[in-house]
Amino acid sequence: MRAAIAVFALWLGLPACSNAEQAGAEAARRQAEAEQNAKDTKAAPAKRMATPVAGETKLPCSQLIDAAAFQTALGEKEPLVVKDVTRTDAEATSSCSLIRGGKRPNEAAQQALIKKDGKLGVLPGDELCNVTAICSKLETPEHFKAGCKTRKELDDDSLGSYACVRMVFVGSADVKVFQLLDDDTRCVLKIRGGASYVDNDGIGSCAKAARDSIGPAQIRVEPPATGSAAGPAAGSAG
Repeated sequence: MRAAIAVFALWLGLPACSNAEQAGAEAARRQAEAEQNAKDTKAAPAKRMATPVAGETKLPCSQLIDAAAFQTALGEKEPLVVKDVTRTDAEATSSCSLIRGGKRPNEAAQQALIKKDGKLGVLPGDELCNVTAICSKLETPEHFKAGCKTRKELDDDSLGSYACVRMVFVGSADVKVFQLLDDDTRCVLKIRGGASYVDNDGIGSCAKAARDSIGPAQIRVEPPATGSAAGPAAGSAG
């Protein structure tokens, strides 16, 4: 009788034990699924963005500026002279002034011009416009436009693309200073007229030429030469 009771009790306990094991296995499965889902949905680390030109690297104006393109854009008869003034702007990757070409008139000729026109205007040797490229900062179109509004400057589409324009007073003229975020390079380009150049259409043409002629090739930083390519072989005369 006692043996029958023990067998009956064992029979009653078997389902309970089996159910407990199944519940434990199900809980373990759910936990494993939750952990896998957490891994799958974990956000990937943000991709680190590089500036167009690293750090405080400076680029020569001979690389940045295509003088012939600006000569055509500005309708100049004489070839332009490009002057590198990067050292005058601490944040500039490159700052280049475009100088009117030709022979500068002597003092007598200048006095004759003043008598005739009441002013000298832009003479050969004077600055027509300046192009400054800032390529060592990260900038987005949204942030660039927001900054324009914060500074209370003007949205401008006269170039066929967005530019931020600051108006400056030169004598009795209101003169435009263009700033634009270049699509090709992600550099901020600033274009202003020279001290005597107050033609907003001409300054706009200079800005268009900068936008259209400056691309990735113009801001490419060449690696330093190494080994035998760095100079003449040892023992060479020189």
